[in-house]
Amino acid sequence: MAGGDDPQCGICRRNLLTGERPLRFADPKAGSVLVCPLCEERAERNGWAREEDPPPVAVEADDADRTVRLLQAEVTTLRTRLTSAIDTLEDTREHTTDRETELAALAARLADAEAEGAALRAAIAEAERRRAQLEHDLEESRTAQAAILRARRREADPVYLEGIAAEVFNRSPQAATIGLLVGLHGTPAVRLDVVGSELPRPVLIAFSWPQGVRDYRVDIDLVARRFDLQDLVPGGDGRLVERPEPLIANAEWVDGRIVAQPAEPTIQ
Repeated sequence: MAGGDDPQCGICRRNLLTGERPLRFADPKAGSVLVCPLCEERAERNGWAREEDPPPVAVEADDADRTVRLLQAEVTTLRTRLTSAIDTLEDTREHTTDRETELAALAARLADAEAEGAALRAAIAEAERRRAQLEHDLEESRTAQAAILRARRREADPVYLEGIAAEVFNRSPQAATIGLLVGLHGTPAVRLDVVGSELPRPVLIAFSWPQGVRDYRVDIDLVARRFDLQDLVPGGDGRLVERPEPLIANAEWVDGRIVAQPAEPTIQ
């Protein structure tokens, strides 16, 4: 190592090695300053003016070995520092690689979690859609069931069915046929009867004159909204047929239409 009396660099404060030729710069604050060759550019950047080179420092012959040893020591120190720096760099690279691997694994886990979250949100949305559809279907089913029950209750009411049958007949072309017979034979006695319990519910309509009768049947299905009128007299030519038993009227023929008792409902 250099002795305590060896000159120092005015910038880096390093003892100058034996045989090392310093440069002399003028520091406006400190005056003339020795600067090692490594700090020359820094002195110039500081704005220091370079002075004339000092005369070379004499190196005695017996100092040659010491200079070599000092240089070898400096080289050894530099090699040790370089090795330490390389080891530190390798450790840093290894640590960086580990961190990159860990970050990649975390990114993959995050991507998987996001995919699972998206799939879960889609499943929840589909479940909500199906639940809404089921609620809608259930409400429609309840409405339909209520309509069916209401229609079946009405079909169990003979008076209601007879009123429906009367209106079906009044809207049919057969009403004109009865109108012609009224012109020939006068006003008939009219009877409506619900017969049987099967569906569609049949309602018989009979028109009776002293000369004979005309029979019709209306098949009613309120759920299916079917109202079928059939002429029960063969041929359908408006002629009358005989009936052995007397007919007891429960409706009337008024102004070209059947009026059922006690009141005539309306087909909705």
